[in-house]
Amino acid sequence: MYLFRNFKFYDFDYFAKSIPKQQLESMKTILILILGFFSISISAQEGNVAGTLKGKVMDMQGNPIAYTNIGLEGTYFGTASNAEGEFELKIPDDFTSYRIFFSAVGYKNSMLMVSDLLKKEFNIVRLQDQSYSIDDIDVNAQSKVLYRILRTASENIPKNFQAGPFTMKCEYVWEKDANGAKKSRKANLDIYDQNGYSAPTKLDAYEKRNYQFSNVIKNFESYSLTDGSTNIDEIINLDFARMASSILNTDLASTFELNMENEPDFKGVSTWLIGFKQTIPTFEGSGDYYANQFEGKLYINKNNYAVMRIECWVTAPLQNRMGRELAVSQENTNFLTDVKYDFSVEYNSNGLEFISINKNYMEKGKPVKETTKLMVSSLEKNTDSSITSRDYFEGK
Repeated sequence: MYLFRNFKFYDFDYFAKSIPKQQLESMKTILILILGFFSISISAQEGNVAGTLKGKVMDMQGNPIAYTNIGLEGTYFGTASNAEGEFELKIPDDFTSYRIFFSAVGYKNSMLMVSDLLKKEFNIVRLQDQSYSIDDIDVNAQSKVLYRILRTASENIPKNFQAGPFTMKCEYVWEKDANGAKKSRKANLDIYDQNGYSAPTKLDAYEKRNYQFSNVIKNFESYSLTDGSTNIDEIINLDFARMASSILNTDLASTFELNMENEPDFKGVSTWLIGFKQTIPTFEGSGDYYANQFEGKLYINKNNYAVMRIECWVTAPLQNRMGRELAVSQENTNFLTDVKYDFSVEYNSNGLEFISINKNYMEKGKPVKETTKLMVSSLEKNTDSSITSRDYFEGK
């Protein structure tokens, strides 16, 4: 059996190594990963579509074969059947004379002529059972597929999100409940990004992003630097796509344990939902200087590999009051302990849509709950901004 990959056929024995047929069901997760990643929905140029192939892939007993890999021989055009074995594929004029293959774990390859299938409104494609004569399965195959998905998502960030210069108009909301004593702050925040997502690195984001607060409303007075601090750097650094950091750093991907949790529709788009975890968190991987637990989930658009949502859960025995990326000096006695927090980051077609972080920690022996939200209301492109610095504090 062969696998459609990098525009060529490869021997499938690298992945599927002889297993009894009754064990094929246990391979379903791997099947979904392989075919979900390698299938690429065709996007024929407008006006050049010869026709649309529609049909269903079934076994010899009439049962649907889910997630069958389907592709035009020698090209990158293809798709995969859905959970019911159904498929649909547009064919450009230039490919009507090609052959199309159908490949699924546990079944023999089938190769058919595109021209023959185009003659029918609906095709039934039947695959014959296939058995193997190799002892076991490559247990690393699943991770390799997921790493490829992550790498492609990271590489496509400049293609999928807005390049600079632009200004994001945001709403900033901060709330803190320290043993019943509640503080809140709301403000408008303008974030100017000279390069946008065209050059995603932490250094570029630090050098090319500036921000400014305005219209600050709060229910307390700022008598100290701590009270006036907004920790906004900690918040915008959670924009992993802009920073190409943590799970979206291709150099760090291999330090994470990955698993495909589901393939849900998110905001009406078919996605991969990938779980990730660092067993022993690193500063580079978690972004938290003292993290001892770091795990999360990542939603990736199947059509263009755009990052759509990131969710993370983190614990740390202590944390600097000025942010999770900073260490606590030996002389500093005013820090947070028993820190547990979660954060989520969501994206749209421009880039960042919102960031929220919820923290629970101990401060001077008292339990504290703290929530910060940053919501992008609009994005103004090609702006000449007068924002040349960062408001580390709440402004005038």
